[in-house]
Amino acid sequence: MKTRFIAQSVEPDGRKKRAPHVRPVFSNQGIRAKYHAVLVHHIARMRQDVLKRVLAAYEQFDAQQAQDETPLERLKRTFSNILEQWQGHFDKHAESLASQFVQQASGHATRSVRNSLRDLGFTVQFQATPAVKEAVSRALTENIGLIKSIPTECLGEVQGLVEKSALAGRDLGTLTDEIKRRFDVADSRAALIARDQNNKVSASITRRRQQDLGISEGIWLHSGASRHPRPEHVAANGKRFNLEQGLYLEGHWTMPGEDINCGCTWRPILPGFNDG
Repeated sequence: MKTRFIAQSVEPDGRKKRAPHVRPVFSNQGIRAKYHAVLVHHIARMRQDVLKRVLAAYEQFDAQQAQDETPLERLKRTFSNILEQWQGHFDKHAESLASQFVQQASGHATRSVRNSLRDLGFTVQFQATPAVKEAVSRALTENIGLIKSIPTECLGEVQGLVEKSALAGRDLGTLTDEIKRRFDVADSRAALIARDQNNKVSASITRRRQQDLGISEGIWLHSGASRHPRPEHVAANGKRFNLEQGLYLEGHWTMPGEDINCGCTWRPILPGFNDG
């Protein structure tokens, strides 16, 4: 059951009060940094192991002879074992890593909504409503999938590099540099995952918490943090929108913080308080 939050913004004599400043909710950068660091830690372990084992196998490639398989087949088998091992590693840790992050990000959003209202003199108590539970569940599922995709995406390309290098007869140093560059891409993707998901979870939980209080509208606030901002997101700054629907931007309905890498947020409109 929803808690209806309707503030009466009038003076004792009936005159309307000046609209107060309602603080928007921003994603927590400490949580983002911690999530990024954890992902990079696991990628670094994978990087070290892959470089050691693949390069050792590659170094023996020219001289290696086997009765039951060609040197290239043995190289492929070695890499297949590496991929299986690291896919298992990320599969094993994905749920716990995602759960810890989602709990922290959703907890921050809930506290921020509560604190923004407390600053205005209101006390609210939050419960785990169905809408919030669903938002948390969706975020958990998405982050588990993203974490599990890290070795598949990274090592799939590394395997291609190794096989092409073997067939082309490239030296070990060149292959090493190429593998390191591919892992640098994996690090960059980890940064994007942490940044994007931190914004998404914060926006999703904030939205549900505010809706549970009867808050149904907000004012879009462009983040201004991106070096390459979306023009339509810049133009949306200051526009009023419905929290259930969002704004129609770039050909689809969206909420602040919902599009990939979007750091926008919103200022909630409290009925009878700052809705004039």
